[in-house]
Amino acid sequence: MTNEFKGGLIVGVENSDQAKVAERVGARGVVVVGTVNAAFANMTTTADPAVVRDILGSVLVPVIGRIRLGHIIEAKVMEACHVDSIDEHEGLTQAADEGIEKFSSNIPIIAGVQDLKDSLKAILQGASMLRTHFKLKEDKPLIGETVKVLTKIADEIEGLNGKTDAELTTYLGGIKYPLAGLKNIIKTKKFPVPLFAEGGIILPTDVAMVMGLNADGCIASSLIFKVADPKRRIHSMIKAVQYYNNPAKLINYLEDS
Repeated sequence: MTNEFKGGLIVGVENSDQAKVAERVGARGVVVVGTVNAAFANMTTTADPAVVRDILGSVLVPVIGRIRLGHIIEAKVMEACHVDSIDEHEGLTQAADEGIEKFSSNIPIIAGVQDLKDSLKAILQGASMLRTHFKLKEDKPLIGETVKVLTKIADEIEGLNGKTDAELTTYLGGIKYPLAGLKNIIKTKKFPVPLFAEGGIILPTDVAMVMGLNADGCIASSLIFKVADPKRRIHSMIKAVQYYNNPAKLINYLEDS
């Protein structure tokens, strides 16, 4: 399921109207963002199941349900809603220090990662897709942090190039990732599951930058629905995924986006 997201844009949405806009413009999928509970010190939890079901009934593109890190019950609720994937998200108020057991889930689970070792661990734990670890400053996502994570992963993979089996084993330490699999990652500079960029991605230029850092796709912030023309913005961001390495074409989608 998550492989179909590769080379595309996933859009964060709060309701079915936003989901329909994203679908009409060409988003590969939508992720239902969490609910902020002002009565409980702005604690952020998974979205209202009624909202999730309404979105599922309104669009045909895959719908991702977002849950708190380590919250087994929220995962079961999203599964009962019949979402296509679950995003276990550290941007919501954490319920545990560790993520849920991903192999026990009947649907794909997306995991946030900060570096290469994080990524290898998440894959071993059964993550069907990776995304850059989410960081907030003053309740705003940071594109700079997203770039740092992608750059760090790329640098770490490059740093393992030419290493012997013994050196790779030492690098892995207690991580039981197969050497053959690690060698393939070093060779292709790609993971066996998609790696998406998320965090502060609200402009076509943001999209082009992270795609150029070897991301397989992007997750756009739901903040894009606050711009004057969200439909046009999403369309421009989708084109930026396609033309990230072609500035002559990309410039056509930057004006008034």
